[in-house]
Amino acid sequence: MAKCIRCKLTVDDDSMMCPLCNGVLVREESEYAEAEKNEKGIYISRSSTYPDVAPALRRTQMIIKIAIFAAVIAEVISVLVNYYTYKGVWWSLIVGLVLAYGCFTLVYSFSTNRSLQRIINTQSLLAVIVMIGLDYLTGHTGWAVKFAIPIMIMTIPIGVVVLMVINVENWQSYIMTEIVVTAFAAVLMMLHFLKLINSSILLLIAFLTSAAILAGTIMFGSKLVSDEIKRRFRV
Repeated sequence: MAKCIRCKLTVDDDSMMCPLCNGVLVREESEYAEAEKNEKGIYISRSSTYPDVAPALRRTQMIIKIAIFAAVIAEVISVLVNYYTYKGVWWSLIVGLVLAYGCFTLVYSFSTNRSLQRIINTQSLLAVIVMIGLDYLTGHTGWAVKFAIPIMIMTIPIGVVVLMVINVENWQSYIMTEIVVTAFAAVLMMLHFLKLINSSILLLIAFLTSAAILAGTIMFGSKLVSDEIKRRFRV
């Protein structure tokens, strides 16, 4: 019998990798006596303690392909309708940007195994790009920097705290997301003070919120957070 430490999964066959996360399985020597050998000398158990995930993975991949195909068709239709009903605004570009973001989200989040922190960080960066693009396409009034991005900066650390509570056994691993968000907020604050961007009081509130949550995590996390930072930065 083998176990996946990450997924807390028991695998009772000859698999060397976890079927969910592709991590290396830890096999207990005492369990070999309960298994049989095949012609290659590999131990094979008589039963399986986990469901067959292959059909589910194939369904997920098929759903992703269908979604991408539907998005392409929708964008082509939008461009044609926009072209024949053009009244000074290429709104089909906005539709395409949103559809592209949705497709990327599906592919990036479900196609390969990635940590939740990496998904959050990448999706947040892409969301910023999408919001700035939408702001530019809708008249460049600055709503993205003034309102949307600051609200996102406030929301992510709060969501990370919730994830820490849920995954209390490995809560310190989320520190990198807090660091990235706080650093990003600090950069925006610097650009604001240099008058390179025109933001609102929401940006200051967002920066203080993310910085306070990060400081609290470091203060209460102590040794665990210190070790996680050293591990991440290979100090």
